[in-house]
Amino acid sequence: MSQPPLNQTRADFVAAVDHVIRERKTLKVLRDPGDCADLPFEVAAQLRAAVRESLEVAGWAPFHKPAHKETHLQGGPASIVPWRFYVLEKPALCALLKRLRAQALANPDSKWSRAWETKITRVIAGTGALVMTTWLPDPGPDGGAPVLNENNQEHIAAASAAIQNLMLAAEARGLQTYWSTGGILNDGEVFDWLGIPRAQKLAGAVFLAPTELPGDAFEGGSWRDKRGGPAEWSIWVDADRLAAPDVLA
Repeated sequence: MSQPPLNQTRADFVAAVDHVIRERKTLKVLRDPGDCADLPFEVAAQLRAAVRESLEVAGWAPFHKPAHKETHLQGGPASIVPWRFYVLEKPALCALLKRLRAQALANPDSKWSRAWETKITRVIAGTGALVMTTWLPDPGPDGGAPVLNENNQEHIAAASAAIQNLMLAAEARGLQTYWSTGGILNDGEVFDWLGIPRAQKLAGAVFLAPTELPGDAFEGGSWRDKRGGPAEWSIWVDADRLAAPDVLA
């Protein structure tokens, strides 16, 4: 059982944890993708420290199955956890945008040109750091494509828990967060650019931004206030429901 810090009561500890969970919300910082620029040195240093600390905390997510050894643990980070974090700071984000733009210009009416016109390029330009979080699937039968078996469901759940840990830790450190499916960032060629093995799958592109980071626009999540309350998503199972049928009595 988690214990409060020495200077906190249990009630204060609970209130602090609950507050971070409730206060975390999607916030997209949008900026012209042609106007990507490095952060001021002090801001970049503070962001790097906050991201490093958040990643360390995120790594304490629960997992029930280790990553598939032959597929994922032969070279590179050898942790058995079924997720990986790939971190892009501002210089890497600006370089990524330049490469996406070059691909879009060289390939009109392609996935690249269409992606350049989407919101994801504005989010990349507006954010402070990006954490590409992948989950590590077990291969399918005979080494084929992964299937949604019990192990892979466990891996997806573990990576999702790691993402939530990351966002809560970042929120507590004063960062704005946005969990995205990634758009063009989920493309195999982009994985190659970033050094992400194609055997891994994107669980989420997590954007982290300091509160003082300027943007052309800011957008919140569209579903936050439509989730309802516990009475709408919680079902309490009564013991009477589990009474054995008379025929088995």
